[in-house]
Amino acid sequence: MKKVVFGVLIMMLGVFLLFRNLGFIPWNISHWVFSWQSLLIAIGAILLFDRKTDNKNVGVLLIMVGSVFLLPKILNVHLGGIIVPAIVIALGIIFIIRVSTRKKWDGFFSNVHVWKEYDYTKKKFNGTTINGSGRIKREYVFDGAKERWTYGKLRDVEIEAVFSGVTLDLSQAELSEDVKDGVYIKVKSVFSGVTLYVPDDWNIMIQKTGAFGGFEDNRPRNIEIDENKKVILELEAVFGGGEIRCYE
Repeated sequence: MKKVVFGVLIMMLGVFLLFRNLGFIPWNISHWVFSWQSLLIAIGAILLFDRKTDNKNVGVLLIMVGSVFLLPKILNVHLGGIIVPAIVIALGIIFIIRVSTRKKWDGFFSNVHVWKEYDYTKKKFNGTTINGSGRIKREYVFDGAKERWTYGKLRDVEIEAVFSGVTLDLSQAELSEDVKDGVYIKVKSVFSGVTLYVPDDWNIMIQKTGAFGGFEDNRPRNIEIDENKKVILELEAVFGGGEIRCYE
């Protein structure tokens, strides 16, 4: 059955490409279809038709995560208004699957291994040059990334991590001086951990939304904050999060 579902998905992708090239589908929705969110939904749909109940549960989980982060883009709504209903719906579907197969919930989460522990201290930083506009968007999907951002002034940053471990060194980056309300750094974390190394004088305000996630400022308490270097860190997390650090 999984092979049939996979074939149907490939066929639907081909139909989409054909209709888009013929002008029946606007080009601006391609970034919805060709995205990590859609990939998670597709993988979840395949696993949903697996005979093993645990794989079905993982399939529901992947569909939920993909939908939670894709629907806000399509409907142009805030992520926080979708997360809780999506989790409730997913739990209901998993419960129905469990009841229908007469299996218990015990050990469900112990069977879901979404990310293997990795020693990032042994991995070297990759240099990344910030472009002139200072607007950066990075997506990390099933990845273990360690990058050092240099030679530029930040204005607007968006980081999406899905089933990944990400360490970013921003200690050599500067903030754009013409941003009145502060520089925005948005972190979307899905079953991921994101660590940011920043200059010790950044005035960082953390705003959190999501479910089962958190982001901590673990810089020393005795550092001197520059009120003019304002950074608004927005976190949207589902079973994810991270921390802020600085070099002492």
